[in-house]
Amino acid sequence: MKQRRFRVEKELVRWPEAAIVDPREIRHITRVLRLGPDDKVTLFDGEGNEYGARIDSLSPGKISFVLLQEPARASGESPLRIILGAALLKPGKFDWLLQKATELGTAEIVPFYSARVVPRWEETRTAARQNRWEKIVAEAAKQCGRARVPRIHKPDSFEATLLKDFGGAGKIFLWEREETERLSGALEGASRGVVALVGPEGGFSDPEAELARRAGFRPVGLGPRVLRAETAGVLIVGLLQFLLGDL
Repeated sequence: MKQRRFRVEKELVRWPEAAIVDPREIRHITRVLRLGPDDKVTLFDGEGNEYGARIDSLSPGKISFVLLQEPARASGESPLRIILGAALLKPGKFDWLLQKATELGTAEIVPFYSARVVPRWEETRTAARQNRWEKIVAEAAKQCGRARVPRIHKPDSFEATLLKDFGGAGKIFLWEREETERLSGALEGASRGVVALVGPEGGFSDPEAELARRAGFRPVGLGPRVLRAETAGVLIVGLLQFLLGDL
């Protein structure tokens, strides 16, 4: 039987013990899975470490574990650092994109708003949305066998996103009007990772495309068909993993 995996906050790992205090995870473990003392599980800390563990005790507010081995680096992480810059979409579509990008091994996700973003961005709701996004990627990492949870940056403007320090990663942006630049050519020398920008449902405007070029981003087309923004985001991550990663 496949061993169950659960996220544990790193600060609650104190060798040789660990604890989970998240009420949702506690309910899942106790009421849905009906696990109990001495059941063995795998814990991961969201930063790349996994721990074999045994349930020691359960209470409504805390589950305690005994760690059975030293932390091990998980095998589910890609050797390629992929940073996905994604224009904000309608909530359901953006949530789906976050989930699938996590499953495909994305290291960081950078949400941004640009000229053609449809949903109106409200600063007062930033914290609530950020919290929901972090739960989505944590659950996706748990499901797909990753031990590192992607970092989700706070939403920013397209212009500010172009100026971020991506640590030497190769830089591309998806541009439906690009007909000559191939993805493989745009990735030459991108050994330290890749940051890929995907526009909103209406695509990037001409001024935005010019700003991206000036900031060192190379335009890349994805063929003759018009793709939905969320489809393009998943596709580019998959292609990057195929060309430079572990697919």
